[in-house]
Amino acid sequence: MNVSTIMNPNPVTLSVTETFGAALALMRDRRVRVLPVVDLQGVYQGTFDFHDVWKTLLPKAVLLGMDSLTDLSFVSDAKDILTEKLAEASTRSVGEFLDVPIEPIHPETPVKEAMLLFYQHDGDIPVVDRKTKRLVGIVSPWEIIDSLR
Repeated sequence: MNVSTIMNPNPVTLSVTETFGAALALMRDRRVRVLPVVDLQGVYQGTFDFHDVWKTLLPKAVLLGMDSLTDLSFVSDAKDILTEKLAEASTRSVGEFLDVPIEPIHPETPVKEAMLLFYQHDGDIPVVDRKTKRLVGIVSPWEIIDSLR
């Protein structure tokens, strides 16, 4: 069984020119955690996801690879401060947040390989055409589970 048989061929996408604010609103409205980002020709550029939101809200020390930092009591979690951070990011282009893209898979990728990727990483996986690099779908764990019914 290949990914092409189970993927969602019509995922919600973002244009690379969209803003952080528009992306977050779309994620909230559609209740999705990952949005593939495409250019004007539909070529896959990366993803915008909650990793990008957390990166905006968390202190820089956490983001600098300080994996042992688990006590964040020194950081304010006041709603007004967090809301201000989101407001500051809202006009930035989603293109600025594509530094940790989810590697896409291809329609002919076996489903078992997609399962392994889900085991290794969290988040839906974009599916792109091998030749054109255009986004042709997205696969989530739910498509795999639903296909096994």
